[in-house]
Amino acid sequence: MKVQLVSLSKPSLNDPILICGLPGAAFVGKFAIDHLITELAAKPLLELYSDGLPPQVVVGQDGSAALMSNGLYFWENEEGKDLIFYTADAQPTTPESEYILSEKVIDFVVEEYKSKELVTLGAYVTGAYSSSPKVYAAATDSRCARIIEDLGCTLMGGGAITGMNGLLLGMAKLKGMSGFSLLGETSGYSFDGKASGVVLKYLGKLIGVNIKPEKLEKRAIDAQEVLNAIDRTSGQRDSPTQPELKRPNYIS
Repeated sequence: MKVQLVSLSKPSLNDPILICGLPGAAFVGKFAIDHLITELAAKPLLELYSDGLPPQVVVGQDGSAALMSNGLYFWENEEGKDLIFYTADAQPTTPESEYILSEKVIDFVVEEYKSKELVTLGAYVTGAYSSSPKVYAAATDSRCARIIEDLGCTLMGGGAITGMNGLLLGMAKLKGMSGFSLLGETSGYSFDGKASGVVLKYLGKLIGVNIKPEKLEKRAIDAQEVLNAIDRTSGQRDSPTQPELKRPNYIS
């Protein structure tokens, strides 16, 4: 698999934490990371292009087309560690490409910025709606597990975290980083801004950054309305941005 890295800037960052949120079930991690990038006015750092991504282009509102890509953004924190955000138009289409791309991202932040920590954001799909979603969590080691449990998250006692939202955590551990995976409880049947919001609540506690999630639920509702309109028009659900409907207890 080919991966092309396109540098967009070269800031001097202070011990940055890598925060990852990729498209997955209910778009919990994706909505969360895009909200962070917007609200904190994060700046572009790097673009990654790969033939492991779906073979299609993304068309913008102005009609322009571009290859699907992954991107890194950075935010300089005046009160603590800087942040690097990792998001994407889509996850790779094969397990091999997921491994390769995960390693490329981890190697980049370690080699270029000496990053030692990361947090991945994703979904814990139960198949049932919850008015007060929990956040389930896993960590690279028992010390980190105690930290996240003390914040109020529910530690996973088994199972697996699929896709790159989980794979990045394992790859980071292999490369000497420590970190966490925060998974918002969701039915998985529609875009879930509420689950994204509760994930951001615990992320803010973990990294010591004030995050305002108020706009998240409206963004999720607006996105679902657009998807529903497409469904009514086309009679099919083949949009690359639709949430995946997963069986209960699927975690991604």
